[in-house]
Amino acid sequence: MPIAEITAALAGVKHASDIAKLIKNSEVSLEAAEVKLKLADLIDSLADAKVEIAKFKEIISERDEEIQRLKKQLEKDGNMVYEEPYYFLVQENGDKDGPYCQRCYDNDKKLIRLQSAEEKGEWRCNECQNSYKDSSYKKKEPAPYRPRTPW
Repeated sequence: MPIAEITAALAGVKHASDIAKLIKNSEVSLEAAEVKLKLADLIDSLADAKVEIAKFKEIISERDEEIQRLKKQLEKDGNMVYEEPYYFLVQENGDKDGPYCQRCYDNDKKLIRLQSAEEKGEWRCNECQNSYKDSSYKKKEPAPYRPRTPW
């Protein structure tokens, strides 16, 4: 929260308070026009203070949302498990959800689900285009060569 905004709000409240004290402590000597002018100043100062306080509320609300987002991120980070070559998200019941891309999570904290490729044990990330092979990966053996017989 910028100090200038806090100072402006406090100054507005102080100015309004000073005007209110002046009106309260004034004797009958103030004419009606002067009272109206002072009341207008008071209303103006209070309006300025309200605007500044509304800014504070907005800033506090934004900060609260950011805190909640960061708390969720920390909770998610605590539930991420790296099992080479990718991540899993461990659910409350202990089940694992995933696999998720190691590069996307490590670099950007994004949970991008890996897609199964053509080969068993091979995975592909559609976000960063990386591919991963786990321990169950077995490269397909090429079909045996069969010479063609002329007919």
